Amino acid sequence: MGQEIEIKKYYSTKYLVAGLILSGVIFVVDTQIPLGVAGGMLYVVLVLLGLMTGHRSFIIYAAALGSVLNAVGFMVSPPGGEWGQVVANRFLGVFTIWMTAILCLIINRAEKGQHSAHDELEDKIKDRTGMIQETNERLNAEIEYSKQIKAIAVASNETRAIDETLRFCLRQICEFARWPLGHLYLAADNPAEGLVPTEYWHVDEPGQFETFQKVTLETPLEEGIGLPGRVLVSGEPAWIIDVTKDSNFPRAKQAQDIGVKAGFAFPILIGRKVVGVMEFFSPNAVEPDPQMLDIMAQIGTQLGRVLERKQAQDESERSQDQLRKLYHRLEQVREEERTRTAREVHDHLGQVLTTIKLELSLLRKKLDVDNPAIQKSIEQLLEMSDDAIQTVKKISMDLRPPILDDLGIAEAIVWQVKEFTGRTGIECEFEDNLNDFEPDLERSTTLFRIFQETLTNVVRHAGATKVYVTLSEYNDSVTLQIRDNGCGILPGEVSNLRSLGLLGMRERAMVWGGNLQIHGVSDEGTTVTINIQKG
Repeated sequence: MGQEIEIKKYYSTKYLVAGLILSGVIFVVDTQIPLGVAGGMLYVVLVLLGLMTGHRSFIIYAAALGSVLNAVGFMVSPPGGEWGQVVANRFLGVFTIWMTAILCLIINRAEKGQHSAHDELEDKIKDRTGMIQETNERLNAEIEYSKQIKAIAVASNETRAIDETLRFCLRQICEFARWPLGHLYLAADNPAEGLVPTEYWHVDEPGQFETFQKVTLETPLEEGIGLPGRVLVSGEPAWIIDVTKDSNFPRAKQAQDIGVKAGFAFPILIGRKVVGVMEFFSPNAVEPDPQMLDIMAQIGTQLGRVLERKQAQDESERSQDQLRKLYHRLEQVREEERTRTAREVHDHLGQVLTTIKLELSLLRKKLDVDNPAIQKSIEQLLEMSDDAIQTVKKISMDLRPPILDDLGIAEAIVWQVKEFTGRTGIECEFEDNLNDFEPDLERSTTLFRIFQETLTNVVRHAGATKVYVTLSEYNDSVTLQIRDNGCGILPGEVSNLRSLGLLGMRERAMVWGGNLQIHGVSDEGTTVTINIQKG
């Protein structure tokens, strides 16, 4: 608008100077022509020039100037023509000047009215355009907000890893808000301890906010302390224009330049309970955006599902870990009881049976050997003693083979292979690739028990005629592989939760940071691979 006024002033001055020069020229010409020839009509040009300026006053001044110059010209021009005709022409000239001026004033008013209407129309168009643009911007913002909420809602309900979901949400919000830094505080297990920082971050440029990240990771926050602490108490989003000027932002006092200024945070809710706070920061001071805070409040409700799922998973993992530890302890107790029972059976019962056998042998010598009935009875008792002694040895070996404690896992497997072949008739080959490495007794026991369970399954289900066993070590793990040429286990049987034997084998391996892999091919056999950590 100011530039337009300056332009009008420039052209007004230009027309004024031109009018003055032109009036002088016309006056000079008028005074050089006899009265009978010139009638003062040329002064109308001044009025037309005033019309071009667009100013009503210029038109009136031009008409007045033309009239004055016309009268002066009448007085100073060379004489000529009839006096009455000369006077009439001069009056006609003045009349023409003013009629032209009146027409110019009417035209000027019409032009101004047209310009005013045009300006008003332009203003209305601009206002309407501005309203449309504002509406479009709001609509686009609503669409973006809806997309943001939808993306986070989808992520919150997906079965992807919790860590991945939280980092995805941090990145989404940073990109949406165009803020370069995001972080997650979680509520402590003890509500009195407030909030604890986490390793969940999104940083546009790694290293840019290193100081602030370090300070944050060292700063748990109590209720009401700092931006997250305020959100924890209120349960509502909050905004700080400049954290360095905020008296309740302790992290700003822990470093000379933490690299951030504006910050906003919102609660993550499960029901009405605040279980976490997401905070975002910008290196510049930024005025609050109420609409964004409203959207963040909705997102906080969506993210509550993620943390609820995380809490459930953490609780499930704790329960599984406790059950695994309990299972491991029960296995230890069972092995200890087996060892104790095997020792008592072998040492005490075995000795008693051996003593009975010796006493029977002595008794046979003392009795009448010519009595066939007595001789037969003693022979039967001696045979029963031998069977009982062998049974005790077998029970003792089954409970806890001493060879496992004395010679290690490889020799124990060799003994078990021979016993298995002799008992079932299934050929069994064993390859020892431990390379002088010997697992500790507990790990050896785990491998041996899984091996025994696998052989039991081969006899019950495989219908195999041959079994291949390999024991090896590599890097940080020990591997036991049992392969048979039987019917092959089906995938559904491998994953069957009712297969308690397989579940027990897996749990035994997992105790030592290992795993159990079972692969079957129909009519070709099954391969069981046990991997455990060396420790």
